[in-house]
Amino acid sequence: MRSFLYLFVRLFRLIAFIVYYLKELVLSSLYVAYDIITPKDLMRPGFVEVPVDLKSETAIIALANLISMTPGSLTVDMTPDKKKIYIHAMYLFDKEKFIQKIKGQLERRIQLIFE
Repeated sequence: MRSFLYLFVRLFRLIAFIVYYLKELVLSSLYVAYDIITPKDLMRPGFVEVPVDLKSETAIIALANLISMTPGSLTVDMTPDKKKIYIHAMYLFDKEKFIQKIKGQLERRIQLIFE
Protein backbone atom coordinates (compact mmCIF):
# COMPACT_ATOMS: atom_id res chain seq x y z
CA MET A 1 0.00 0.00 0.00
CA ARG A 2 2.81 2.38 0.88
CA SER A 3 4.58 1.89 -2.46
CA PHE A 4 1.31 2.61 -4.31
CA LEU A 5 0.92 5.88 -2.40
CA TYR A 6 4.56 6.77 -3.11
CA LEU A 7 4.08 6.14 -6.85
CA PHE A 8 0.87 8.18 -6.86
CA VAL A 9 2.60 11.14 -5.19
CA ARG A 10 5.51 10.98 -7.66
CA LEU A 11 3.11 10.77 -10.60
CA PHE A 12 1.20 13.78 -9.29
CA ARG A 13 4.47 15.73 -8.89
CA LEU A 14 5.48 14.79 -12.43
CA ILE A 15 2.16 15.96 -13.89
CA ALA A 16 2.36 19.21 -11.88
CA PHE A 17 5.91 19.74 -13.16
CA ILE A 18 4.87 19.18 -16.77
CA VAL A 19 2.09 21.77 -16.41
CA TYR A 20 4.52 24.24 -14.78
CA TYR A 21 7.19 23.71 -17.44
CA LEU A 22 4.77 24.03 -20.36
CA LYS A 23 3.54 27.32 -18.89
CA GLU A 24 7.12 28.60 -18.59
CA LEU A 25 7.91 27.39 -22.10
CA VAL A 26 4.94 29.22 -23.62
CA LEU A 27 5.61 32.43 -21.68
CA SER A 28 9.29 32.57 -22.59
CA SER A 29 8.49 31.76 -26.25
CA LEU A 30 6.01 34.62 -26.35
CA TYR A 31 8.53 36.97 -24.73
CA VAL A 32 11.24 36.09 -27.27
CA ALA A 33 8.76 36.36 -30.17
CA TYR A 34 7.58 39.77 -28.92
CA ASP A 35 11.18 40.97 -28.72
CA ILE A 36 11.80 39.81 -32.29
CA ILE A 37 8.77 41.49 -33.86
CA THR A 38 9.04 44.82 -32.05
CA PRO A 39 11.58 47.47 -33.10
CA LYS A 40 12.86 48.03 -29.54
CA ASP A 41 15.53 45.61 -28.38
CA LEU A 42 14.72 44.24 -24.91
CA MET A 43 17.70 41.88 -24.64
CA ARG A 44 20.23 42.12 -21.84
CA PRO A 45 22.40 39.04 -22.36
CA GLY A 46 24.68 37.77 -19.65
CA PHE A 47 26.20 34.75 -17.94
CA VAL A 48 25.17 33.49 -14.53
CA GLU A 49 26.78 30.96 -12.21
CA VAL A 50 24.05 29.00 -10.43
CA PRO A 51 24.87 26.67 -7.52
CA VAL A 52 23.30 23.22 -7.85
CA ASP A 53 22.04 21.25 -4.84
CA LEU A 54 20.82 18.20 -6.74
CA LYS A 55 22.50 14.89 -5.87
CA SER A 56 21.26 12.57 -8.63
CA GLU A 57 23.07 12.75 -11.94
CA THR A 58 19.75 12.22 -13.73
CA ALA A 59 18.28 15.23 -11.94
CA ILE A 60 21.30 17.39 -12.82
CA ILE A 61 21.07 16.39 -16.48
CA ALA A 62 17.33 17.10 -16.46
CA LEU A 63 17.97 20.56 -15.00
CA ALA A 64 20.63 21.41 -17.59
CA ASN A 65 18.49 20.17 -20.49
CA LEU A 66 15.30 21.89 -19.34
CA ILE A 67 17.17 25.19 -19.00
CA SER A 68 18.49 24.81 -22.55
CA MET A 69 15.08 23.90 -23.95
CA THR A 70 13.54 27.11 -22.64
CA PRO A 71 13.82 29.94 -25.19
CA GLY A 72 16.14 32.71 -24.01
CA SER A 73 18.42 30.55 -21.86
CA LEU A 74 21.19 28.08 -22.51
CA THR A 75 23.26 25.84 -20.28
CA VAL A 76 26.86 26.56 -21.21
CA ASP A 77 28.99 24.55 -18.80
CA MET A 78 29.12 22.77 -15.47
CA THR A 79 31.93 22.42 -12.98
CA PRO A 80 33.51 18.94 -12.82
CA ASP A 81 32.12 18.39 -9.30
CA LYS A 82 28.61 19.23 -10.62
CA LYS A 83 28.03 21.85 -7.93
CA LYS A 84 27.72 24.88 -10.25
CA ILE A 85 26.13 25.37 -13.62
CA TYR A 86 26.84 28.25 -16.00
CA ILE A 87 23.88 29.66 -17.89
CA HIS A 88 23.64 32.23 -20.66
CA ALA A 89 20.42 34.24 -20.44
CA MET A 90 19.11 36.57 -23.14
CA TYR A 91 17.09 38.61 -20.64
CA LEU A 92 19.24 39.00 -17.55
CA PHE A 93 17.88 42.04 -15.74
CA ASP A 94 18.67 40.88 -12.19
CA LYS A 95 21.14 38.04 -11.54
CA GLU A 96 19.83 37.27 -8.06
CA LYS A 97 16.22 37.03 -9.27
CA PHE A 98 17.32 34.75 -12.10
CA ILE A 99 19.21 32.47 -9.70
CA GLN A 100 16.24 32.40 -7.31
CA LYS A 101 13.90 31.46 -10.14
CA ILE A 102 16.14 28.59 -11.27
CA LYS A 103 16.77 27.33 -7.74
CA GLY A 104 13.41 28.09 -6.15
CA GLN A 105 11.18 26.88 -8.94
CA LEU A 106 12.88 24.65 -11.48
CA GLU A 107 15.51 22.93 -9.32
CA ARG A 108 13.13 22.42 -6.40
CA ARG A 109 10.50 20.81 -8.64
CA ILE A 110 13.08 18.56 -10.28
CA GLN A 111 14.30 17.54 -6.84
CA LEU A 112 10.77 16.50 -5.85
CA ILE A 113 10.55 14.21 -8.88
CA PHE A 114 14.01 12.63 -9.01
CA GLU A 115 15.25 12.56 -5.42
